[in-house]
Amino acid sequence: MLKLLRAGIGTRVIHSDFIEEIRSVVGDDNLILDKLALEYYSTDAFGKWREPHLNLEAYPVFAVVRPGTTEQVAEIVKLACVQSVSLMPYGGGTGVMGALNPSDGTVAVDMKNISVIENINVEDMTVTVGSGVILGDLDVALGRHGLMLGHDPYSVPIATVGGAISTNGVGYRAAKYGSMGDQVLGLEIVLPTGQIIETRAVAKTSAGPSLHRLFIGSEGVFGIITRATLRVFRIPETRIFQAVDFQKFEDGFHAMSELFSLDLKPALVDLTEEPDQGLEGALQKWKATMYLVFEGFVEEVEAQLVRTLKVCIKWNGEDVGPDLARNYWDTRHDSAYRYKERYIDDNNARSITKRSRASTAYPHVALSPSRILEYRKFCHDVAIKRKLNVREYSLWTRPELFSIILVDMFVDSEEESNQLAEGVDEILKMAQDLGGSMEYVHGVGVKLVHLLPRELGASMELLKNIKLAIDPNRIMNPGNLNL
Repeated sequence: MLKLLRAGIGTRVIHSDFIEEIRSVVGDDNLILDKLALEYYSTDAFGKWREPHLNLEAYPVFAVVRPGTTEQVAEIVKLACVQSVSLMPYGGGTGVMGALNPSDGTVAVDMKNISVIENINVEDMTVTVGSGVILGDLDVALGRHGLMLGHDPYSVPIATVGGAISTNGVGYRAAKYGSMGDQVLGLEIVLPTGQIIETRAVAKTSAGPSLHRLFIGSEGVFGIITRATLRVFRIPETRIFQAVDFQKFEDGFHAMSELFSLDLKPALVDLTEEPDQGLEGALQKWKATMYLVFEGFVEEVEAQLVRTLKVCIKWNGEDVGPDLARNYWDTRHDSAYRYKERYIDDNNARSITKRSRASTAYPHVALSPSRILEYRKFCHDVAIKRKLNVREYSLWTRPELFSIILVDMFVDSEEESNQLAEGVDEILKMAQDLGGSMEYVHGVGVKLVHLLPRELGASMELLKNIKLAIDPNRIMNPGNLNL
């Protein structure tokens, strides 16, 4: 009789022979059963701030396994499939939405050992890498060949290639180069049955649908990404910084919309509206600043700057020089370095038991540009109604990508404790009702999964059917994306 180690979800159990079989695949050094380490692997950067209204049960993973090859990943998945053991792919653990949400009895598959930069092809302008490669390490390696990544999120020093693909993240250079998913040419994936598939790394195909798109933004529910071939770009000849002040958000919005209608796309553009010093709370007295970074070949950059300033001045913008934008650029990764020092370098656990109530929310929605000003007014009204403080409105990388920072001023009051969560849901639902999307940058995770069926509508059933076809035993990140 097999020895039962632990009960899992429903009838799922983990037997001692499963752990021993896993050990035989990866060796003792790559099987982790230490209690503190398991707690660390059980949550991402969102874990400390899980909102009480989500009513989430927090389970530690049962074990962590670190495969070193695609074949080892396939063997692990086959073993898990036979015994219906839940698997949770693990990249850098830096997500802010709770995509790491193990159920009872889950085994985490840490991809950090699949981190070989296999081929940097300068002629093809591509790189093929293991999914466990840290984005920053890859960018450094590319730099030795005069190349760079197009994806540049705050988390460059700590996030992995596989994790960025799984959430289809947006970075600071997205206005020029697109999201992480736009960089992907081809993928190697281990399906939930253990089968290995590889999509052809080509710029365009009409031989059926582009199957690699199924795994971009899928948060690990359809398989484990083991290798990716990405587009890369030449390091720009020059880079110019520019900031423009606007007395009204509306003026900055119209300027940004005109820039994009002319196909003027800076590498970075961020229109941020914040209260003037001492005038917090008076919406009509706020000031908006557009942070701009242009990069590319010299003639292109110079021409873009001249025309951009002309457009901004037309919309009552004031040229305030390069310093604000340069500082924005130079500090864009600082929070990730702090996170790395606190939670990764010191190997501190992101405790799943010591949670704090969230007092700040940072929703990111995608809307048609024609609805942006209407939506901003709606967000302002919701904040007043729910006694929430708005710290910032912004348009990041494109005029249709809108963000807002909301602060609950009554976070310690039981009576007011749900105002932030309910306010966020209200503004996200309005974005959906206006034909937009509730999230454009970080993925869904557990934080927004309750609103996913509302957004997808009848498409949710199609997604469930795809999940059932690919993962009939529902072992791969069960629960993510409501699957």
